Amino acid sequence: MFLDILLIIVIAVAVILIGWLAWRKLPQIRVVDPGSHPDARSKELKHNLLKQRLERLSSDHYNTVKRQVLNPVGSKIQETFRRAAGKLTAIERRYADRQKAGVTAAHNPEVLRSLVREAEALINDGHYDAAEKKLIEVVSHDPKNVPAYEHLGRLYLLNKDYQGAQETFTFLLRLSPKDASVCAALGEVAEAQGKTADALTHYKQALEISPNNPKYIDFYLDTVITQGDVHEANTTLDHLREVNPENAKIVEFEERIAELLEKKKGG
Repeated sequence: MFLDILLIIVIAVAVILIGWLAWRKLPQIRVVDPGSHPDARSKELKHNLLKQRLERLSSDHYNTVKRQVLNPVGSKIQETFRRAAGKLTAIERRYADRQKAGVTAAHNPEVLRSLVREAEALINDGHYDAAEKKLIEVVSHDPKNVPAYEHLGRLYLLNKDYQGAQETFTFLLRLSPKDASVCAALGEVAEAQGKTADALTHYKQALEISPNNPKYIDFYLDTVITQGDVHEANTTLDHLREVNPENAKIVEFEERIAELLEKKKGG
């Protein structure tokens, strides 16, 4: 009985200590802080991207350590602690090395542009991890590289990492506040998360910046119909006809608006 109680106490202490180590070594970094300076937030986002990738690369080892701590057996507990501390220290050291490299390394702008082009090709081929690695290398050397952040946001969106996509595009909007494509991208992220009202707001912002862009009109109209606003849908459809009369989706939009009108009459 005494040994059972002692083992429970040892396990509890083990869990508390590994949690404390994790908290010390891998703090969560918040990316989006509206009140912070753009340069500081640029570094923060860059470091967060590096940390997230490093954590993914190390996740298998780290999860193994956690399982060993949560399921200790006798004298192996101390050995497990040493391994856990060693893993976390190694992760922190590797992350610090990447931070240092990002601050001290100097890259030719053409080299960075080439890396972005290579990453774009990798994204198109579905090689997201390899593309992310190249893009993170770019922002490590150029924290305000708009194309790199835009491709990163697209990569996260394609990979269904909606939080990463939203944080990246939100930061990018601060670097390029009049970029309609970024507003539209935030709309796509919101729509993918089922946040129709937020998506509508972002698409409207994109149209305010670029009112005659058929793609943004398309996005906005689709969301308006989903929201059930017949009047706004008809107004937007008229605008789409003026701007892009050959748009193949016009007939589809007409049918959807007609169905929406019938539902409202029936209701």
